[in-house]
Amino acid sequence: MNNQTASPLSWLVFPALLTAVTCGSLVLLARLPPPLVSLLVMASLVAVIFALERIAPQHRAWNARPEGLDVLLVVANRLVDVGVVAGTLALAGGLRRLGAPLALWPTRAPLVVQALLGLTIAEGVRYALHRWSHRPGLLWRVHRTHHQPRRMYVLNGPRLHPANHLWVALANAGPMLLLGASLPAVILAANLAVFFVLLQHANVRLRFDGWNRFLATPDVHRLHHRSLASKDVNFGIVLLVFDRLFGTYQPPRPVEAGDIGLVEAAAA
Repeated sequence: MNNQTASPLSWLVFPALLTAVTCGSLVLLARLPPPLVSLLVMASLVAVIFALERIAPQHRAWNARPEGLDVLLVVANRLVDVGVVAGTLALAGGLRRLGAPLALWPTRAPLVVQALLGLTIAEGVRYALHRWSHRPGLLWRVHRTHHQPRRMYVLNGPRLHPANHLWVALANAGPMLLLGASLPAVILAANLAVFFVLLQHANVRLRFDGWNRFLATPDVHRLHHRSLASKDVNFGIVLLVFDRLFGTYQPPRPVEAGDIGLVEAAAA
């Protein structure tokens, strides 16, 4: 266990990063193709969080070289994202040609407002599927890949079986695109979701006072990855509203370095 206490000033890191991702995405979306913006933001976040893990690790034992499988899945799942967006856009175009009333998205609202709406809709779908995937059966056999590591670090977040990432990508982009959202709005929402996915798995010792009451911070999400049965808590990826509504929220508490990982008996 790392016995050091996070500095009060470290509380500022989370809002600063969130603001940087939001503002940086908006600036880049005005100048570059949306898919390139997504790639640049994700790569930048991995680099920044990787550095934070070296500066202020929660557990020094978790700071090891990235695993080859994690890197491979990051690349493979980006291809899944591209396929989902392209396929959903084609489907939406076909439905519109058939006269389906899909122009329901508030496209005149600021991109940030659209992204927050999209994140909330996606969170409901992700929560349901995530919780379902912890039950015995096919979904758990796919999702267990995410829970196998015995440590938590930045690339644990995207460590998903491509079939698992497929339903995540569909939840992220599908509802927005089918309702008529623009690609920049979808990319902004996706960048914010990626920020949370990467940070909540990060090996960082920061202060999240207040934030972890309604957002899926690392302190909250580590409980989800405990090797004990209590990992069936805190399913939220960005928001904790559905965990609170359905009784699966658990407030943060210390997690020992050896408590992370997969125990088959807990989920099978």
